[in-house]
Amino acid sequence: MEKEFFQNGLHGKGAHVDTATVFDGLDWQAAGEKPENCPHSAWELLGHMVYWQEFMLAYLQGEIPKSPEHAVESWPSSTAPASEEEWNNTVSRFLEGLQRAEQEAAKDLTEKGPSGRGRTRAEWLMGITLHNTYHAGQAVLVRRTLGAWPPPSGGETW
Repeated sequence: MEKEFFQNGLHGKGAHVDTATVFDGLDWQAAGEKPENCPHSAWELLGHMVYWQEFMLAYLQGEIPKSPEHAVESWPSSTAPASEEEWNNTVSRFLEGLQRAEQEAAKDLTEKGPSGRGRTRAEWLMGITLHNTYHAGQAVLVRRTLGAWPPPSGGETW
């Protein structure tokens, strides 16, 4: 696989909105609103994305993270951030994780990690890319429902 495939996939180039911009410009209080008939708030989606992105990056970096016993453990315990600082810090963690994934994509994609459950670097990066893409789409729908779309950087058109 080409390294550009993951660089583009991590950011949705040519396919969908850039994952790095999904939460851009969203007010921290609006991030905690759960629109009617939406299963999650933007805050919950962000927290869940950070959890699994960091989980998969840990394997790529030779760690063995503890798997949650139940899916609910990978979601924030509240629907809203407690403060603007918590929101900003979590968005920053997400973006830093994307940068770490980009760095991992520049390495040998066929390499199996020392603790990666027999998976290659490409397989872990595909997991990050697909998981982020799926939930980024949900976050866009939540933002649209709240009337908080597009972000300052623009929408999903090119």
